[in-house]
Amino acid sequence: MRKLLLCFCLVLVSSVRVFGQTHSFSGNIGKYPIYLEFTIDGASVEGYYFYKNKLVDISLSGSHKSGLITLTSKDVYGEYAEDPEVFKFKWPGKLIEGTWTYKGKTSSLKLIPLTAKETSSPKCANPYFKKEAADLSDLKKVKIGLFKLKQDGPVTIINTIKIRPFTELLTGIHLFRIDSGMVAEKQKEANLYLEYLQLSEFLTSLECASYSAYGSDYDFSVSNISVSNDLICFSVFTAFYCGGAHPDEMNYGVNFDLSTHQKISPSDYLIEGKDSEFEERIFTYLSRENPGYFDAELPNDELQCEYNNQELWTVDCEFTFTVEGLKLLPSFPHYKAPCLDPEWAVIPYSELKTAIKPEFYSKLNKLKH
Repeated sequence: MRKLLLCFCLVLVSSVRVFGQTHSFSGNIGKYPIYLEFTIDGASVEGYYFYKNKLVDISLSGSHKSGLITLTSKDVYGEYAEDPEVFKFKWPGKLIEGTWTYKGKTSSLKLIPLTAKETSSPKCANPYFKKEAADLSDLKKVKIGLFKLKQDGPVTIINTIKIRPFTELLTGIHLFRIDSGMVAEKQKEANLYLEYLQLSEFLTSLECASYSAYGSDYDFSVSNISVSNDLICFSVFTAFYCGGAHPDEMNYGVNFDLSTHQKISPSDYLIEGKDSEFEERIFTYLSRENPGYFDAELPNDELQCEYNNQELWTVDCEFTFTVEGLKLLPSFPHYKAPCLDPEWAVIPYSELKTAIKPEFYSKLNKLKH
């Protein structure tokens, strides 16, 4: 998965002049709630702000001179905006008051240091966040605290376990939670991990919206959901455009072991030394069951995906465990995006039994309904 762009820990502002540190605030432009941070380095000041109802970063750059800070907005390319917003306020001070000007209109600006309440959402203490990034910036913590979900569909039952679907209100990032039917300790762990995944995509979507001239063009969907008291597995398809020549599309598997609290890699389920046998069994089964996709004699214009290329079907291929078997999710470049997620690329576990660790094979059997 894509890594989050995480900032270093921020230091709360004090009434003493401190250079080279980052200072974070909540406040208002007129009647509109905002959050803002800046860093002073000599006479230079860099920062950004966002509105509470959008959470999209707007970059700022300016100067500090004779106790007055002036910040001017930049565009997504890091250049000064054609019609810039301009902040002016005195610094330092426990309560900052100044002005915000845009296109000839001026509004009042008021800022106060962030409070502990604004940066101490329980979601910030999610252990998977702590594992991935020990330091979350204060404004990242603010965004996490403003993460809000709504149920967007009925409860469904998979393997006697009830799952409930949720969508984040601002970004539309969709993911489920375990509602009931799982051992209590495992259910808690499962939902912490699912919360972490959804929050990660939420923050990534906001990054995309903040630094793309096209705003937020970010889709995230899941399918092939399989759950048991041992495993949570599903496949993800995501399409996003955050700048560059082309949009990006990718599919990948999420496979999580509720006993080890770890994502599952091939080394976790394959018997050591069985990689080559595993790859051969995959290719043999898929080509036998789906000959139309593997006939090398077909004209190139009909075989656009080139599924007959064995390099697509290795132990490094993305995968997810399903009720029917191991589903493979080969990667393709942008211009072959329609080739992603072949529905037929599922190999029954029985075909792979001699290459899978016996203890893990029993876990896979428990995925069956």
